[in-house]
This record gives sequence, C-alpha cells and structure tokens, in this order.
Amino acid sequence: MSFLPAPLEPVRPGLLREVAPVTRLVVAVAWLAAAFVGVDPRVPAVLLMAAVVSLATLSGLPLRASVRRLAPLVLAAAGLALLTLVLHPTRTDPAAIVVVELGPLRITAAAASAALALALRLALIAVASLLVFGPSDPTTFADSLVQQWRVPDRFAYGTLAALRIAPYLAADWSSTRAVRRLRGIEARGPVGSLRVAGARLVALLVSAVRRGERMALAMDARGFDAGRRRTHFRPIRLGVRDAVVLAAGWAVAVVALVAGAWG
Repeated sequence: MSFLPAPLEPVRPGLLREVAPVTRLVVAVAWLAAAFVGVDPRVPAVLLMAAVVSLATLSGLPLRASVRRLAPLVLAAAGLALLTLVLHPTRTDPAAIVVVELGPLRITAAAASAALALALRLALIAVASLLVFGPSDPTTFADSLVQQWRVPDRFAYGTLAALRIAPYLAADWSSTRAVRRLRGIEARGPVGSLRVAGARLVALLVSAVRRGERMALAMDARGFDAGRRRTHFRPIRLGVRDAVVLAAGWAVAVVALVAGAWG
C-alpha cells in the first residue's frame, strides 16, 4: 500500500527516453510559460496537441496507463473550467456578448474563452509533467540535475531520498492502526476515527522524523556534506538528440504564440 502511484515504466523505445531529463524539463517550462503568457486559448491548445502527440509517439510510456494516470487531473481541470464558465465576472455585465442564457444562467463569450483556456492549461500541466518525469526514473533525474545544472548533491539526492521514503508513510499509518487494535483501543465508527486521528498523526510524524534522521546520517557517512567535488557513477551527457528536442520544443512554443497572436 502506498500514498504514491506506482511509477510508469516505458514499454517501447522513444526519443524522450534517450535525452537528458533536464532537456525535457526545459522544454516543458518553455511550453508552460508560453501557455500562461498567451491569452488566446489557441496557445495552450496547440501546446497540448503537441504534448499529446509527444506522449503517444516519443515517450515510450504505456498509453493506457498514461490515460488512467491523467484522467483525475483532466477531470479536475474540467470541473474548474465549468466553475469558471458559470461564475465568470462578465455574467452580470449587460454589455458582454451572451452565448447561452437559461433563466439565471448567463454564459458570455469571455467566460467561455476563459474556461476553455483554463482547462487547456491545466491539462497541459498534467501531460507535460508526465512527459518530464515519466520516461526516466527519479534517480536519473537527480543525476541529471547534479551533472547538468550543478544542483548541490545534498539537495538533489536529499529530495530523492524523501521521495523514496514517502511510500513508507502509508505502511506506518497502517501499523499505528494495527497496534491500537492489538491493545484493544481501536476506534469505532467515523467519529471515533476522527478522535484518534491526532494521536496517530503524532506517531506518524515521530516515525518520519526518525527515518529522516537515519537517512541524513547515512548521507553524511557517504560524503554528501563533504563540500568536495564528487564523481558520478551514471554520467549523463548532452548530445545531438538533446539539441534536436530543445530546438523542436522551442519551435512549437513559438508557433503556439504566433497562432494565438494571429487569432
């Protein structure tokens, strides 16, 4: 049992698997920046289309598992877009262009444009995040940050260690429940569960702090705080593929901004 979903494992060759993780991160940041700079919904629409095509053809990730992973985020984006559509400030503006008017419900063209842009941006965030983190494991991502961007070892691998530890929180939470049941003090009903939740959270916090201290000591013993330049067991180098992906990613961002400007 884990609070975190199982990582997606690539099932076929893909160009995005062969480039450095920081390359994918730079392209994703460029796409998200363009999506939020462009006011017209065409900008995130073009970028989302490119992201979906990249996911299907270049990532190597299983498509069905990817769709299941993205479904809750896409549904959340649709819900926020619907809320924006109904509660947009222009609904009370008599000069606004009305698209639909049913009794008290008044949907304007500005509200429809804002809702569509919001949904597309949120969907783009979800797909771009999967493209950045999906094709490679967290260890490779941390290696790339350290080698290409010179991120401090202690910060990069400390974050990686935290991600590795996070799934154990679910096991600790289940253990606290089992211990209380063994002692005969298990809560009964929803109200009882809420009453003992505080005590269980304190036990969870203590366990997390102790595990974090052990991890910190292990990292110090391995020289992560030595202040010296470290060698790397898994060298990651930028190559021609990285240049191609960067150029193509920036080109897509420019095309999206141009499409929004012409619209």
